[in-house]
Amino acid sequence: MSRLFSAEQLREIAEPPADKALRALEARDIKTLNALMCEMATGQTGVESLSLHVLARFCGELRLDLGEDGARSLLDRVAERLMESFAADWREGRDELAIRDLIAVFKHQSGGNMVPVDETDDEVVFDLSPCGSGGRFLVDGTVDRDTERYGRWDDGIPSVCQACKACQRAVDRAVGAPTWSTELSTRVPGRCTLRFRKHASRGKRLFPGGAIYEVTRTRLALARQKLDRHDYGVASLLKDQHLDWMPWHDFVISLLAHLFGACHAERGIAYLNAKLETAYNPTFRLFYPVFKRLSDEEHLRYLCVAHHYHMMSFQLSEEPDRFVFRLNPCGSGGRLFRGEMWRNLFHYDGRATAPLVEEAVPITFGRREFPVYCTHCAAHNRDQFVHDVLYFVNDGHAQMRPGDACLQFTYKKGRHVGDVDPAIRAQVGMA
Repeated sequence: MSRLFSAEQLREIAEPPADKALRALEARDIKTLNALMCEMATGQTGVESLSLHVLARFCGELRLDLGEDGARSLLDRVAERLMESFAADWREGRDELAIRDLIAVFKHQSGGNMVPVDETDDEVVFDLSPCGSGGRFLVDGTVDRDTERYGRWDDGIPSVCQACKACQRAVDRAVGAPTWSTELSTRVPGRCTLRFRKHASRGKRLFPGGAIYEVTRTRLALARQKLDRHDYGVASLLKDQHLDWMPWHDFVISLLAHLFGACHAERGIAYLNAKLETAYNPTFRLFYPVFKRLSDEEHLRYLCVAHHYHMMSFQLSEEPDRFVFRLNPCGSGGRLFRGEMWRNLFHYDGRATAPLVEEAVPITFGRREFPVYCTHCAAHNRDQFVHDVLYFVNDGHAQMRPGDACLQFTYKKGRHVGDVDPAIRAQVGMA
């Protein structure tokens, strides 16, 4: 098969939308700038939707497998690790930093709307109306359509929101006092009220005047507000905009990594494998029909945008039958392996929720001492080979050590599983 793109065309396809937006701003090409900002506003949605559905399904299946008490206990162990840095900030008098960073987690959720409600001497209060994680499943009816995995537990809280509740309990326990709480509305679907308690800053105004509004706005939202006023001084807001949502991205990815580790610690590699098959692969599989409809160029452009918003640094090249992404690093598994997550939310330190898996099995690409989060890449390789859909395939022997690049291949239209290097298929036991 001949090459489809020149080197210059590949560079243009792989360029971050934010870089294109900066050129449009400099040229005062407002029509192009507005179109690019619309693309930038949705750049994260693929990664985010996949992560949220996987989280909800894992929580729901843990409830079925372990019972509610057992599932809550496991989520508490996960949350204790995830929330260590936030709890430390409150204990050591950095209330404002902890609150700002938790606001950053929530304000970047797609489809969510965060608004300030009040600030008193004792607390800061915000409404998510709706919440962009658990709230979105209430608004779209998913909670009621799939009650086993997404539905409400005995306390009335849906599955994905149970992870949030566990994080609140973890902070309160570590701080030694009520610190963070949420309350789902019983009348407005998806609305949730967040309360952050002040400790060292009690009596101090953290967000005076309009600052309480500004702290809830993303950089893209602030840029749009300025452009609406014909204020074109937005270059600093647009530069590397795809990195702006890192707090929410890294929070949910690290949560999943700890959750995978906890499943492994609870019941072993076979159990983690089973959960990836029932809770992860069906969600990843939702992308297959979209992939089949897209042309090579459309698919490549989509993946490049998704990779930028997945916090990846990558080089793109073309081979006769496929395109190669050299991920250095991959924005999830690679950065987790290197210990580069925001706020140090995850480190492979050998503790129960962050193991290197000893077993050499198909979901570890046949390797030992394998990073637990990367098992999902082996799982979706296997699923693609079973369904003969080559959405993107990872080489599980490329990133052998922290600091190594990962390799990912997306095959051109008309290629089938038989065209995949037998060595890649053998890594997941499907040569």
